[in-house]
Amino acid sequence: MLEKERMLQAETGAKGSFKAFIRYSSLGIEMGLSVAIGIAIGYFLDRYFETYPYLTIVFMLFGVASGLRTVYRLLKRLEKESEGNNG
Repeated sequence: MLEKERMLQAETGAKGSFKAFIRYSSLGIEMGLSVAIGIAIGYFLDRYFETYPYLTIVFMLFGVASGLRTVYRLLKRLEKESEGNNG
């Protein structure tokens, strides 16, 4: 019986580790895409309005802000989950 419980705990731990890996890797992808999309929008608007590089810089900063917002939201979610597990 103990062996079955240990195997179940090991499987649960592996699933938790995989979920954490997916969560953090998607965070990096989302941050990179936020900045890339901001730069692309700014670049095309700069070409349209002939204002290069001003809108590219502005929309790049919007992308960075969006990426930081994503990190903040993830940290808040993790904090809430850890409080639920501890309390």
